[in-house]
Amino acid sequence: MAEHSINGAANLLIGAVPFADSLGMAPSSSHRTGTVKVDSGELGLALDRRSEVPLYAQLAGSLRSQIESGALPVGARLPSTRELAEVLEVHRKTVVQAFQALEAEGWVEAGVGQGTFVRRPGGRPAPDGGTGSAFPWEEVGPSNPTRDEDLREFVLRQAPREDSVRFTGATPDPALFPADEFRGILDEVLRTEGVHALDYGPAAGLLSLREWLAARLSAKGIAATADQVLIVNGSQQGMDLVARTLVEPGGRVLVEEPSYSNGFRLFQSYGAQIDGVGTDEDGLDPEALRSALAKGPAQLLYVMPIFQNPTGAVLAPERIDPILETAAEHQLAILEDHFDADLVYEGEDPEPIRRRDTRGQVILLGTFSKILFPGLRLGWLLLPPPLVERFVQIKQMADLSSGLLVQHAMDLYCRRGLLDRHLERVRATNRSRLAALSAALEREMPEGVTWRSPRGGMTFWMTLPAEIDSLALLQTARRLGVEFSPGSLFFPNGGGARHLRLCYVRETEERIRTGVARLAEAVREEMARGREEPARPFV
Repeated sequence: MAEHSINGAANLLIGAVPFADSLGMAPSSSHRTGTVKVDSGELGLALDRRSEVPLYAQLAGSLRSQIESGALPVGARLPSTRELAEVLEVHRKTVVQAFQALEAEGWVEAGVGQGTFVRRPGGRPAPDGGTGSAFPWEEVGPSNPTRDEDLREFVLRQAPREDSVRFTGATPDPALFPADEFRGILDEVLRTEGVHALDYGPAAGLLSLREWLAARLSAKGIAATADQVLIVNGSQQGMDLVARTLVEPGGRVLVEEPSYSNGFRLFQSYGAQIDGVGTDEDGLDPEALRSALAKGPAQLLYVMPIFQNPTGAVLAPERIDPILETAAEHQLAILEDHFDADLVYEGEDPEPIRRRDTRGQVILLGTFSKILFPGLRLGWLLLPPPLVERFVQIKQMADLSSGLLVQHAMDLYCRRGLLDRHLERVRATNRSRLAALSAALEREMPEGVTWRSPRGGMTFWMTLPAEIDSLALLQTARRLGVEFSPGSLFFPNGGGARHLRLCYVRETEERIRTGVARLAEAVREEMARGREEPARPFV
């Protein structure tokens, strides 16, 4: 029986099944016990690997019960994730997730470098300062299936250094926004349209803007008419409308693995079961799609074939027809996201799936957010004709219509050729920043770190040596003044520990070089630590 001393003289007794069982290895017994010193009396916790309840949820529930009963009093310091994981013989991520669940519910609070402490019995303070009971919002409505398993709170809860180089957030650089140019367009719209530009607009969107989008898509070989285009408040609302209209609770949605986290999290929030489909440097693997569908039917495939987020991969043209044929065979709808497809820095424009769709099974999603201003919240859907009326009705119920003033302004901006002129400036700047990033990585990164430079988009995907977990690396990188997105965020069902995503379009070339040097230093520290201490704690 192992014993670890933590801030006091009383014991925390824990029953657990060995970690080997979680790896598919035969356990030596059904339970093991260990003791941990805490500030108060003996407490009993138990984990049962035979239960269908996830281990982190079992641990969170046991700790919650001890706090409710007063056995763990306000101010008591919980064992560290490392020590608790050692005694329980589970991965530290299991303990991290349990602590995150308790923190999200208000039972505990974490201080950076200080530990995790009991906040108050009963969770979050009452809104009246503690004299009454808080309204039980957690009991109202369906539960959020993504909340406790989401790593984003862990990633985001620590404030970065003020001078940090931030390779996070796939959004354009505000320094490149043509604000004065667009201000003139807005003034002209108000002069010519007057108060009519400030009224409600059609639920489907401004007709002239939809006509411009349809003509632009047709020029790229994608059959489109204005009545198939629906204007939405950014691509996120477009995905939301797809989820509302096509995804049933308990239905199965297939996503690329890795994939855009705000995409699969949205589908999860509607009660969908999310399953990943394997990808490689040529995008979605048709064989992996067939294997996923052999396991059971699915309602939707969410795919980003051009400069995929997070990997930057482009779907190989020879894979398009097999994907369409497999989807048709299984009556699988496809949502194709053109997140940053206009940001081509090298070679010909990649081919979209929708161009070869002869059956009307592909919904195409696009946005102005990644090529102009995110704050305008303007995106669009190109819908198969049978879906148009259903989507317009759902859109109208959601928000009546998108803002008419910005639609008029965007229409005029595009028709004047100003969008294409702005795109050329953005492409040139981003091309130089991507080259700076690639050169800095070649110069600075130690052997064992690998990557493949994309030829467009906003994201850059890297693979770390086996001994490094990107969540652990993030702590070291933050101390050194550089931010990135750990790969775990992009895998809906676990994985990605050896990967990380860099978004380079918001930083100057000089800061990119500084950030890569800091990141390389962090990698070297973690490589040295990994040789000495293979299982480093995340918090």
